[in-house]
Amino acid sequence: MKLKRITLVCVGLTGAPAVALAQSSVQIYGTANVDIESVQAKGAAAGPNFASRTRLTSNSSNIGFRGSVDLDAALKAFIQIESAVNFDAGTTAGFWASRNSGVGLQSQWGQALLGQWDSPYKFSTQRIDPTNDTGIAASTGILGGTGSITAGQGGVNFAERASFDRRVSNVVQYWTPAWNGLTGRFAYGAGDTNIGSPSTGVAESTGLKPALFAGAAIYEAGRLYATIAHEQHKDFQSLNTLLGAPASSGKDRAWKAGVQYGFLDNALTLGGVVERLQYRADDINGLGSLERKVTNSYAVGKYQAGPHSIALSYGQKGAEKLSGAGFSDLPDSKARQVSMRYGYSLSKPTQLYAVATRISNQANAFQTFGNAPITPTTLFADPARGADPAGLGIGMIYSF
Repeated sequence: MKLKRITLVCVGLTGAPAVALAQSSVQIYGTANVDIESVQAKGAAAGPNFASRTRLTSNSSNIGFRGSVDLDAALKAFIQIESAVNFDAGTTAGFWASRNSGVGLQSQWGQALLGQWDSPYKFSTQRIDPTNDTGIAASTGILGGTGSITAGQGGVNFAERASFDRRVSNVVQYWTPAWNGLTGRFAYGAGDTNIGSPSTGVAESTGLKPALFAGAAIYEAGRLYATIAHEQHKDFQSLNTLLGAPASSGKDRAWKAGVQYGFLDNALTLGGVVERLQYRADDINGLGSLERKVTNSYAVGKYQAGPHSIALSYGQKGAEKLSGAGFSDLPDSKARQVSMRYGYSLSKPTQLYAVATRISNQANAFQTFGNAPITPTTLFADPARGADPAGLGIGMIYSF
């Protein structure tokens, strides 16, 4: 199906000849990505296991509206409103403008937007992932810390406060124009209601002001794609929340680099990502500062032959390095994820696919599917420490 476009023209309504004052276009677009899965998580060192179950998952399915209007020869205004579509649960989940949505200006100097949007850190390596960071086989089973989330500058639990794979609410972003294949994206996430709300941020009495800063540089030239990205969370309370400690100042930081290169006329692409996560609370229960460091990596190979595509990926979470407040390195805290995906394109916008993935956690690791955890999670206890999530899925994608 071709993209639907609606053209709106404002004309003079007086007796004089009609003169176009402004012209704008509106595009309706969307993606349906639904699969039927068998998932489980067994082998927990402590806590519950999750028996095998069958479910449908609506993997980031969406519908959206994009509009723009030329303000003059060099300046354009634009808007995007994108919402989740939950084929598995109908109207019981999802809401208006729940995905990338914003309003802004675009010119030869780049574009700026206000709204809710994927962080530059998240965006930078999405194209390296053959799932585009959706579903049970997404790279965020390992990368980003605790899975993909949409939240402001904090969150309702440890998983939301600790994640570096964020769609950021209350965000201002600037995207540079392209220069010799190089582009950049920068973001600032404002505290807004996370200030004065202990359940999602910090109490007013703490004097703390949660904020997010992120940036990414991307280089594209022919078959090469390379990126570096950084993100900082100020006063997000990730470690305080995990340990049930009172609020304190602190900064969580993430750095990553990714590269992808095409061979055989881009039929074969190989890519990889290396990531360093660092969490710091300036005080834990009066015992001083606590720092947590984790290094993650991800490698993937993708091959396309006519309508057929296949991808194999491997991700590894490093050991938990802890220092301060009476803590030491956490043993048996590594994890790894192996995933495979096969796709068959029926047409350009339509694909059938199958995925298989398994995350192997050591006794003190608790990684799970980054986009579709088996059950709702609080304090990221899904799965229990040491359990090994595994899943198989068969689905269909249709984009318009």
